Amino acid sequence: MEAKFGRALNFMPKECVPMAMEYLKQFKIFFGEDAMPKEMNGYRLLPGFEPDSAKVAYDQMEINESDILIASYPKTGTTWVVSIVHQILYGDNPADLEKYSALQFCFHYLEFGAVCKYEVFKKISFPRQVFATHLPEPLVNMKKFKANGAKLIYVIRNPKDQAVSWRHFAKGFAFAKSEFWKPLLPEDEKEFYDVYLAGNQYAFAKKGEGYLECIKEWYKHKNDENVLFLVYEEMKKNPHNEIKKIADFIGKPLSDEQLNNVVEKTSFASMKKESEKTAPDNNEGAQFFRKGQIGDWKNHLTVAQSELIDRKVKEILGDTDIQFIYE
Repeated sequence: MEAKFGRALNFMPKECVPMAMEYLKQFKIFFGEDAMPKEMNGYRLLPGFEPDSAKVAYDQMEINESDILIASYPKTGTTWVVSIVHQILYGDNPADLEKYSALQFCFHYLEFGAVCKYEVFKKISFPRQVFATHLPEPLVNMKKFKANGAKLIYVIRNPKDQAVSWRHFAKGFAFAKSEFWKPLLPEDEKEFYDVYLAGNQYAFAKKGEGYLECIKEWYKHKNDENVLFLVYEEMKKNPHNEIKKIADFIGKPLSDEQLNNVVEKTSFASMKKESEKTAPDNNEGAQFFRKGQIGDWKNHLTVAQSELIDRKVKEILGDTDIQFIYE
């Protein structure tokens, strides 16, 4: 985070730097070793994801017709889709791509970090604002997004691979080994999945709920005119088709050459290499980009855990047309 934040400072107006540094200072507290979870309207949020910032986004943030919001549950492809959108918008201009990617990395999550980030954000001019969120649907002002004609992209991933990716990501949290978090983020792999699947972690859902309930809340917008649903596994298997779909949806169609370039620049290998290059000291690249495979869950989940997920999918999403791709 600090390495990427340092890059972003290079592109900020000088008057924004003090507020930006205050934001970074508060971020370290919110996400540090002693960090504690918070709640918003019954939904339990991880440290760093702040109800106050989510409330400002809901009530006060101005939304424009050209804005794009990428919504998803953690470890389902958020960073990937944000990078694809940035490449589509700015890929022909490396200077703009570096500038806006660096700035938006620090501030684009609606609910992430301290409220003061919005004061910084207002002073920076973006050709198009690209936001992201892990918030459940009731905590996002969809009425405002739809009324103003903004675009929303929601991405889903099969819940078995999502769970495995989530465990590896969560192990890197600075607070994971504190006394409060040890029973919620246990080091033992089987115990971790048992706690997670029981809905006992503070993972953007109500107590006893989790990823599947969040999908169901968002899925009611599947046929909205300004909403595009993407499937992680389809993006992996046919990136040209899915990236073209994104580009057309946000009103920035690509030539064949441009499309090939975006596919190459946003491949898993390219993104992992770039992330490790920009944040080499804290292994952030490995944390955000581990394997990205389809079917890795077979190497980690027990048969009982896999069958539990199957039952939950049928129970929670059985009345939808969602068919997860597991291999």
